[in-house]
Amino acid sequence: MSPLVAQALSLAESLPRRGTALVRRLARRSSSNFKFAFFFLSPDQREALRHVYEFCRIVDDVVDERAPGEAGEREARRALDLWRDEIARIYGDEDGADGPRSELGRALAEARTRFDFPRFAFEEIVAGVEMDLDRSIYGTYDELRLYCYRVASCVGFLTLAIFGDQSEPARAYGEHLGLALQYTNILRDVGEDALRGRVYLPAEHLARFGLSSGDVLRRRYDDRFVAAARAFAERAEREYRAAWSHLPRTNRRALLAAEVMGRTYHQILDELREQDFNVFARSAGLRRRDKLKAAASALVHVTVPTPFDRPEAP
Repeated sequence: MSPLVAQALSLAESLPRRGTALVRRLARRSSSNFKFAFFFLSPDQREALRHVYEFCRIVDDVVDERAPGEAGEREARRALDLWRDEIARIYGDEDGADGPRSELGRALAEARTRFDFPRFAFEEIVAGVEMDLDRSIYGTYDELRLYCYRVASCVGFLTLAIFGDQSEPARAYGEHLGLALQYTNILRDVGEDALRGRVYLPAEHLARFGLSSGDVLRRRYDDRFVAAARAFAERAEREYRAAWSHLPRTNRRALLAAEVMGRTYHQILDELREQDFNVFARSAGLRRRDKLKAAASALVHVTVPTPFDRPEAP
């Protein structure tokens, strides 16, 4: 077994010993943006959410921390295939009758008995991170939407299982909210991704404003980029509103933690607008009082009707 493959399976081994430290680290990785959402969950829910996030982190690191060149790509694909096998073991397939091999796999298998995780979501997350091995530039909106569905909406489907509502309206809410959060992330991280040779803003979107992926890689900030970013922000805004349009038909109180996440990232989108999308010079971030405001807003929106309760097409 190669070092990368061994690392892919062993990164989870210290999970139970990390407990609260893992929550703190996950919060730091998201600029603490999800920290307040954890406050609205039971201990069992927090533990299950830690396991889901750890799974996402590990498969993402398999791709992001691979060795350069074709050899690194081959090892990354092999490691992802091992995690596909681990998913089969989590769900008790005949070929994996002896159960998961990693401590994280065993923890997810146990959590699945309580929260009924949809299997396809784990599989789609792996397929999503694998897309980053196939391309560093996205050409079309459809390509990007598929990527975001896999790496964000499908994470949302797993969290819906933890929160306790997997109804069709909740699934629609989770799909749109996942897209909204990922589109916000893409806008916020344009500069950082460019330094890594990646452009997630679709080439067909950039072309509408006279830009190319090369302009983004060169971190060119001008009126064309501001116009392109503003239009992409509106695409994210439509996804937030589409998500909120499904909220009245869900178990709102069960989705309070999800709403905290959504309202927090919506504020980040507003912050990007306020700084005129100058993402190459500084990163958008929220102060503690802004995060508390987002949590309070979420609490209001799961308790009383709002103007966003009217259905609105994405």
